[in-house]
Amino acid sequence: MNLQKVFSVFFMSFCLGSNALAAVTCDDYGNCSGGGVNTYTDSFGNTTGRIGDKRVNTYADDFGNTTGRIGDKRVNTYTDDFGNTTGRVGDKRVNTYTDNFGNTTGRIGDERVNCSTDGFGNTNCR
Repeated sequence: MNLQKVFSVFFMSFCLGSNALAAVTCDDYGNCSGGGVNTYTDSFGNTTGRIGDKRVNTYADDFGNTTGRIGDKRVNTYTDDFGNTTGRVGDKRVNTYTDNFGNTTGRIGDERVNCSTDGFGNTNCR
């Protein structure tokens, strides 16, 4: 599972809402752009950039933990080996699942997440 894409779908959905993700593309080099998103994830798990007007500065370790900040919101999540992500971003509870085909479903706070990422890195949410 590509954790960069999991991160991208999850956090862009948190910041922009699922309807804004139709124009976001992530490449194999760690760059995500479009729809107000401009982020880069390096090979060490550091993600920097902007999502909308929010500055992104997070770190994902090799054990599934992601910590850091998006704007003024603290990030503290865990993704297990099966694609389940739980934790908090700011005051919102996170409970999502990403399968091996790039589909992400679940909830972030009160918002329902239903996104898919194709083989070309294009993410669409409904």
